[in-house]
Amino acid sequence: MAKVNNVLLSGAATILHSLIVPIFFLVFIVYYKPYGVYSILQMDNASFAFNVSILFCIVLVSVSITRGWLYLIGRYRDVTRTAYLLWYLAETIVASLFASLYIVLISDEKLLFFDIAGSSVVMMAATGIFPYGFLWLALELYSRENEETIPAEDNSLIRFYDEYKKLRLVIAPEAVVYIRSEDNYVQIHYLDQGKNRKFILRSSMRALEDVLFKRGLLRCHRSYFINPAYIKMIHRDSAGLIVADLKPEGFESIPISRKYQTEISRFL
Repeated sequence: MAKVNNVLLSGAATILHSLIVPIFFLVFIVYYKPYGVYSILQMDNASFAFNVSILFCIVLVSVSITRGWLYLIGRYRDVTRTAYLLWYLAETIVASLFASLYIVLISDEKLLFFDIAGSSVVMMAATGIFPYGFLWLALELYSRENEETIPAEDNSLIRFYDEYKKLRLVIAPEAVVYIRSEDNYVQIHYLDQGKNRKFILRSSMRALEDVLFKRGLLRCHRSYFINPAYIKMIHRDSAGLIVADLKPEGFESIPISRKYQTEISRFL
């Protein structure tokens, strides 16, 4: 099943969606005033501008939260296009229900929640097609343009791309000592003319693991990949944890999970 391009699930795309969708909603409501929304929001106790501003904040918060969840999901598993479209519908429904609840409350419950909710969902879904479609198309085109500029891969080297598929580092596999995951980044520790170096890349272990396995690096912990050629010895530290000391000097000891200990030991 076709997967959504990683650019659509990136941090930058998440921020763009969280801002552009509510802004488009605000402009649409103010300019077109669909479904008699002006008479509904022009209450005795608050102006149309005030109520629209509150609705904008509700949509902003709702979309930001649901987009944040999608961003986190995309870091740990593939998202299909069908799942992405279903997420858009769910996002629309969540924002619409909260907006409807606000409208019912400011009407002193003169309006029925389910009557308002139905119109809100239809309006949000209809207006959301435009910003969602535009962002999807723009980010897909951006991704394809960047892919066209990527040179053909040399199988003797590891090419590290960030989450936007930009080439950031090209290095020989034998120069990489270990790789460590930390939050939204990975730290690539390597040797450059005998000196210890570190390169920080905005990416995830999951995005890198296939190429690392193919280049001979081994997973030794959920947060670490290691080059077995640089392991000096494996032992238990003072806390009773299994760690690998590395050569040359200057690199930290790397933790080794029990599930990977047997596999790592085979390469020593």
